[in-house]
Amino acid sequence: MKEKRNNYQILLNILIVVYHLYVLLSVFKERAVLTDDLASVYGLKTISGSYLSFVHTYLDSQTMGARPVSGFVTATVCFLARNNESVYFLGLLFFPLSFMVIYWVARKIVSKELASLIILLYSVSQIGTSIQFSTMMLNSNLATIFFALSIYGVYIRKNIVLSAVCFIASVLSYEIFLPLIVLNLFLIKENKQRLLFAFLTLGAVFIFRKVIQPAIFVHYYQRDEVGKILDVKRVLFVIVLSFKMFFYDFFVALYKGVLHLRNMNIGGVIMSVIIPVAVYKIFCNDDFKNKSEFLKKLSLFSLTAVLLGLSIYFVSSYVPTLFGFENRNLGAIRLFYTLFMISGVIWVSVKLKFQQKTISIFLSVITFFLVITNISVKDSWIYAAKFNNELFSKLNTALKENNIERGEICLEYGIFDELKSNPNFTLREPIFYKRWESPQLCKINGIDPLKIHVDNIIDKKDCTATFLYKNGKMIRIK
Repeated sequence: MKEKRNNYQILLNILIVVYHLYVLLSVFKERAVLTDDLASVYGLKTISGSYLSFVHTYLDSQTMGARPVSGFVTATVCFLARNNESVYFLGLLFFPLSFMVIYWVARKIVSKELASLIILLYSVSQIGTSIQFSTMMLNSNLATIFFALSIYGVYIRKNIVLSAVCFIASVLSYEIFLPLIVLNLFLIKENKQRLLFAFLTLGAVFIFRKVIQPAIFVHYYQRDEVGKILDVKRVLFVIVLSFKMFFYDFFVALYKGVLHLRNMNIGGVIMSVIIPVAVYKIFCNDDFKNKSEFLKKLSLFSLTAVLLGLSIYFVSSYVPTLFGFENRNLGAIRLFYTLFMISGVIWVSVKLKFQQKTISIFLSVITFFLVITNISVKDSWIYAAKFNNELFSKLNTALKENNIERGEICLEYGIFDELKSNPNFTLREPIFYKRWESPQLCKINGIDPLKIHVDNIIDKKDCTATFLYKNGKMIRIK
């Protein structure tokens, strides 16, 4: 019996790898590049000079100056892709790398079966989906990698310095794990070591932000907005949106995933069936009762981590949401909500005296819904790229028909109605919205971006010409 279980666990790990190869190849094949990645890809051809000079220039910006670790990695990917845009997609590999590191760390804390389930549900979660499909969001994946290694350092190796260095690298990749310093401090048993950890981490981040960053960068930007925590209305707004995200948006995503089943290709259907079956086979004979106390502690620990992760929204201009590109800030919450969901479901089921097979069915059903939703998001991401290209392709035709060769062009197409009403969008995936997205879209659809500058009419009203895209037709209205 144990040998069969081991075989199914190995099979599940293989299926996870195969599934994400399937997702990555689909995105790569369709060249699904959206939002900030469009600006990044367009800038590849302008890269010149030495590698080190480019890295410094790349980091000397409002976006990357505060995130030198991930900025360095992203700059490296861009430099390597300067002569071949396909190389840019290598940035997507940091997502599977992140859950491989999570598995390696989790395997030392929980059973290998639970570790496999954790990375499976983490990798198909609908929370923070942009970190899975956007190269620019490798910063979130790097932050996750370093935070996981930080937990490894403090919990497994009992090495405060190692843990502190990894935590600093996480925060200087992306700030999403900063409030979770409390978890590291909780796992440290001695007060002197707690003080050492806090001193090393907070001190290093403070010195970099307030001293080093202004000294070496011209275009630096302090991203924290601590004053917002005193804005009571905003704090209440964040709390309401947090509840909405977990108790409404989450289930809306699942519902849309179910609806998408009718449009899923054969590969997606096979994956959505075989992966839950493997999960059932692994856990159908697991003795969860002996793990009840540990699962209780893990669920409380992960719930605390989720709440701490949400606290970062009190000191930033972002808000928690599953929709659009704004969900990119949810990397920390994605990780610990997955842990909470798994441990909570199993622990509550044990308390309710459910049989092992019943608990295993619950886990496989959860897996099924999350897999089909993740496939739905993947297809929506690809659809959004095709939508953008169709939009700009028809704009190109309309420009030629109106003999327009240069100028400021305003484009109107009811973006918000489109995102809400079009069933092809699962989580309102990002379509053309900001001016910096247009040069690359112009370039790949036959419009000269040096002569024609396209804006969304939401951001700019006074243009040389204005075009309305409706019902598949591009019409000049000004």
